[in-house]
Amino acid sequence: MKKLVLLFTVAVSIIAATGTLAFAVETITLIGGSTSISTVINPIKAAFEKKTGITLSATAAGSKIALQKLDAGEAEVATAGHTQEELFGNIKKDNIKLKNPIESINVVKLAEPTSYSVIVNPTNPVAKLSKEQLEGIFTSKISNWKDVGGKDAAILCVVSNLSPGTNDTFAKTFLGGKKISIDTLDASNAADLRHNIATNPDAIGFLASALIDSTVKGVDTLPMKSSPIIMLTIGKPSAKVQKLADFITSEGSKYIK
Repeated sequence: MKKLVLLFTVAVSIIAATGTLAFAVETITLIGGSTSISTVINPIKAAFEKKTGITLSATAAGSKIALQKLDAGEAEVATAGHTQEELFGNIKKDNIKLKNPIESINVVKLAEPTSYSVIVNPTNPVAKLSKEQLEGIFTSKISNWKDVGGKDAAILCVVSNLSPGTNDTFAKTFLGGKKISIDTLDASNAADLRHNIATNPDAIGFLASALIDSTVKGVDTLPMKSSPIIMLTIGKPSAKVQKLADFITSEGSKYIK
C-alpha cells in the first residue's frame, strides 16, 4: 500500500512540474491542399508515425486556407500543390493579408509534380476527349454526352473547390487559363470526387492519376501535370517537423502516390 501511495505521489509531482505526463505523445498539426494530403501526407502517415512515435494530424482544406491557418498559428505546417511563386501570387491576387512577412515563410519541396487524369464512370463509352471537347464541357458549350461520342445524357461535372492547385492545372491545360464556368457538383476532397463519379454514370472530373482505381475510368487526353508538392512553416521547422520533411524526402518517398 505504501508503494502505491509513493508511486502516485511521484506521478502527481511529475504532472505538477511539467504540466503533462512524461510519456505524452508529440503531435504535428498539418493543414494542406487536397492533392498534397491525398498523394503525399496520407500515404506516408502510418509509416511516419510508426517510425517516429509522432502523431500526424492532417486536414485537407485547400492550399490558400492552409497558408492562412499556418499564418494564424492554427497549424504548424501547411502543404500545397504549387510552386512558392504560384501560391504567394494567388494570395496576393486575392488580396489576402498575412500577419507574417512572406520572407519569414520557409518552403521545402516534398515531392515532384503530380500527374492528373480526366475520369468518368466505367460504364461511359467515351474513351478519349480532345482539348476542345473538354473546354466545351467545362464552359457549358457542350452539355450532352452524345455530342462527344457518348449516350444521350446530360453531363455532370464534378469539381473539388478544396483543390485549387488541381483546378488551376486543369484550367491551364484545357481552358487557356480561364476558370471553370459551369455549375458543378462540389466534392470535399479527391476521394469524395472519385466516389461521386463512380456512383454517377454521367459524371466527369479530374484527379491525381495515382488515385484512379477500378471504380472509375481514365480518359485519354492531353497530359496534365501540376506543380511540385511543397511544405511551409513560419521560420525554421521545429525538430519534429524537420523529421517529417526528412522522412518524406527519404524513405517515405516510396509511399507517395
